[in-house]
Amino acid sequence: MSGFIGPETIYDGKQMIRANLEDHFMGKLTGLPMGMAPCYTNHTGIDQNDQEIATMLVTMAGANYFMGVALGDDVMLSYEDTSFHDDATLRALMGLTPAAEFFEWCQEWGILDARGQLTPRAGDASIFVK
Repeated sequence: MSGFIGPETIYDGKQMIRANLEDHFMGKLTGLPMGMAPCYTNHTGIDQNDQEIATMLVTMAGANYFMGVALGDDVMLSYEDTSFHDDATLRALMGLTPAAEFFEWCQEWGILDARGQLTPRAGDASIFVK
């Protein structure tokens, strides 16, 4: 797996991309709605481009969800991972919406509009204060 322990065992970007696609395939094959974590450590031959390629390919393959790490930088493990803004960007690029319950919650709080697009209020933390 490319998430969590994977960055310590994967040699380069091509292996990371392949590992993500294999993990995703096995999840779909077994009916597991598995989340993906295309992540890497900076001491490997993997870079941000490899991570973004893996994320896009797995999104196009129908990934259920991604890890959401603030700004994509996991300071505890020293990993580069997917972030909350990656999720929103991928949904916008691919014309996707979140799971129904989360989508409803995002609309209620003014984060997403009815089309699933981020609203101008989405970047304003004060929307969470009622």
